[in-house]
Amino acid sequence: MKKILIVIDSMYGGGAERVVSRIANALAVDNEVIIYTHSTPEMYPLDEKIRIIHIIEPPALYPTYKRGARFMWLPNKIYRYYRLIKMCEKLKQKEKPDVTLSMLKTQNLMNAFSKGPGRKVLSERNNPFKKDFEYRLLGKLSFPRADKVVFQTETIRNMFSASIRKKGVVVPNPIHVSCKATGGSKRIVTMGRMHPQKNHTLLIKAFAQFSLTHPEHTLHIYGKDKGEEPLLPLIDSLSLTGKVFLEGFKSPIHPLIADAELFVLSSDYEGTPNALLEAMMMGLPCITTDFDGIRELLGADAPCLVTPVGDEKALTEAMAQLSDNPSLRKTLSRRGEQFTQAFTLEKIIPKWRDVLLN
Repeated sequence: MKKILIVIDSMYGGGAERVVSRIANALAVDNEVIIYTHSTPEMYPLDEKIRIIHIIEPPALYPTYKRGARFMWLPNKIYRYYRLIKMCEKLKQKEKPDVTLSMLKTQNLMNAFSKGPGRKVLSERNNPFKKDFEYRLLGKLSFPRADKVVFQTETIRNMFSASIRKKGVVVPNPIHVSCKATGGSKRIVTMGRMHPQKNHTLLIKAFAQFSLTHPEHTLHIYGKDKGEEPLLPLIDSLSLTGKVFLEGFKSPIHPLIADAELFVLSSDYEGTPNALLEAMMMGLPCITTDFDGIRELLGADAPCLVTPVGDEKALTEAMAQLSDNPSLRKTLSRRGEQFTQAFTLEKIIPKWRDVLLN
């Protein structure tokens, strides 16, 4: 039995969080698993043997309400990172893990720079070159200090230097669904947090055009509520109130989307698109944008429709094509289910075990 420490921002509502819940639950069968995370209102289901230790956010170096605070954002940020690293270091020295796995930028920094026993495994969950300067900088600082860096696709791994590629390993996300698609409704669904990366704006605009010829359909967006404010005026301006619904985070999600006619992923970039793979595993006919790495993931004979990133017209046409063609929906449903068998827990968890335990 080994002790595994997992460091992640939260265990609520995101793709990385869902992946951690699956990895942690699988490893907890024969290992001691600790998750170091911020307190959250609800979490993905975790094995009762898993210990949760809550990160207590350190106070700011300089209170933001005082005069001159606008000049202190950089010292405050640096001080926050320093305190989080020290907190992680203290935990490592107390728990003495055999390996520490971290996901997301701040947690990768905490793992990389904190001293203590055990190997350091960092995970890049996205395309860093689509992110801001701070995100890229933290990756450049953190990855050289790792024992292993886990990437989701070769496309992303190959964006890094030779020294990082050498310690890099590609492990797709483990996918699991709780039910199969039933269809039967006129609902179009998507899953993804309210973040510009997911480009829900594109999907809503494309749906507005689609709705002109398919007035009986509705669009349902499931994901974390934070950041939905810019979408509400857009929905109102396009006269889509009562047709587009921001459903918020829901768990379990799969029974709530099982009756959908089709699933759409409109992202500008992704690592491995959990939501898309889960929808395909359920048997939902799917559409995705052609972001970096998706062709590598799907292969030459993609089991879904693929449209250019940011192309509203192409997305509208793809939704109409799929909605109007029951035979095509049936074909993509069957092919999607077959394709995603390569991403089951039984296929992917052994790869994570190999990275973390060997």
